[in-house]
Amino acid sequence: MTYLTVLRQALAKLILCLQNLADDDRCCARIDRYLDTVDLQMIAEPIGPGGSEEAARIRQVVAGMEPLTRGILILVVGRKMSVAEVSRRFGMREERVCRHYRAAVGEVAARCEANGVR
Repeated sequence: MTYLTVLRQALAKLILCLQNLADDDRCCARIDRYLDTVDLQMIAEPIGPGGSEEAARIRQVVAGMEPLTRGILILVVGRKMSVAEVSRRFGMREERVCRHYRAAVGEVAARCEANGVR
């Protein structure tokens, strides 16, 4: 490898490490900017607009989540992005994305169980 190639790879890793240090607000802002560019009609049910009474309850639970957790849930479930894709696109570690996704799914499941919805 040439010196320039090694330098490029090192800089790319450094940039990714610095992005991974971003706080929740910055990551949430990145996700919000991305979601502003997408058509909301393309978001899958039950997160997207329309649907049944159960979907409305789930959207209500999602609306009450913390912003980063809600954004990751919308990306993974609504936009059908993989955790790895969310991690790469928004500069977050996969473990962090997984933690927020598990928290979101757990919160939806707990609220639905409490309301008697399956």
